[in-house]
Amino acid sequence: MNVSSTDVANFVNELLKIPNPNKNLVEANNIIKKLNIAPNYPIILIGGTNGKGSTCAYLNKILINNGYKIGTFTSPHMFEYNERILINDIPINNRNLYKYLQVICNSFNSSPSLFTAFTLACHLYFMDNKIDIAIFEVGIGGRYDITNLFEPEISAITSVDLDHCNLLGNSIEEISLEKAYIYRPNKWAFYGANNPPDSLINYTKQISAKLELFNTDFGILKHDLSFDVWCHNINYYTLPYPNLRGTEQPYNVALALAILTKLKDTFPITLSSIKHAITSIKLPGRFQIMPKLPQTIFDVAHNPQAVRNLIKNMVKLPPVKISIAIFGIAVDKDIEQIINIAKTSFNKWYVAKIDSERATDSDTIKSLLIKNGVMPENILKFTSIAEALSSAMLNTTKDDRLVCFGSFLTVSESYNAYTINIK
Repeated sequence: MNVSSTDVANFVNELLKIPNPNKNLVEANNIIKKLNIAPNYPIILIGGTNGKGSTCAYLNKILINNGYKIGTFTSPHMFEYNERILINDIPINNRNLYKYLQVICNSFNSSPSLFTAFTLACHLYFMDNKIDIAIFEVGIGGRYDITNLFEPEISAITSVDLDHCNLLGNSIEEISLEKAYIYRPNKWAFYGANNPPDSLINYTKQISAKLELFNTDFGILKHDLSFDVWCHNINYYTLPYPNLRGTEQPYNVALALAILTKLKDTFPITLSSIKHAITSIKLPGRFQIMPKLPQTIFDVAHNPQAVRNLIKNMVKLPPVKISIAIFGIAVDKDIEQIINIAKTSFNKWYVAKIDSERATDSDTIKSLLIKNGVMPENILKFTSIAEALSSAMLNTTKDDRLVCFGSFLTVSESYNAYTINIK
């Protein structure tokens, strides 16, 4: 049977109508038993607020470079649903994706959420293809996330900041505890940022997880042209700075390498494979600077911590005459805090509603910008992100800068418009 990307999208769009991503966990457990979804490969579970996708990418590429068959599950996707499920960097094809999703959906009495269906389908696909090890990016939180129904060999949390507060809590401590439930008793548990929250540390003590902390058990030492990563008795010297831009990327590399040191007996890696991996990884939307002028940056930053990193990375770039934000965001994000972090870094804001049922409309975005000190004449509204990007490209010079951020959808929609306009 021939299955197109449109067929897959239409099928998945039905799943998108399910509002609560955690509603099917009890039934999902029954489906796991019914379909005998029993992974016979070790699982690395990566949670956290920011840096999950990059950390997964480093783990994936380093292990592939050492000859292992690696299954990787990430979300959301940038352009096609297939991007969420990879074996050795090759996305699942449309026919298999459609087939496995049908198996999962037909097993439920009620419709599963998109994330539930993809997670279970992914494990079936990995089992059938006999992978060596799987890398799974946690969805929202950890305690009630579908990825957490499977037993990880190692669990890691990249960082914690305020995001998905309506589901996870309104403080760092509350959110951290929700995320910490991906840790397991007597197994390695990593935290990849400074200042680990007390709730996270206390939970690992309660369950006797073997916690490894950034700057205590592993860390980095930066040099002008390279950096070192130290992990107890294993050190990695003179690593080249990653191909992925951003001051946060060496920290993601350090976390990936700290995880891999615990797997060195079953999955040994070489220094050359590490260096090749971190200089060759391409991950769209992570402070991605396009080659042509005006300078155009795509960044999936959609919470306060990620936007702070975006602004910090922008400061390191050469100055421009005019900096324009192409901005669209989901309604459940901390929009006002994001605006306050970013407002002084842009001369103009081109705002639009992203293509999602969870989108914030452009009128609301404009009102919040004005409320927080942005002058009305510096805000332009558009019917779509694509229209906003196209207009910005027509009204800028080579001395200006466009920055597209606020959501994965903001980046994907603006990226598609960019490729059309740049021709």
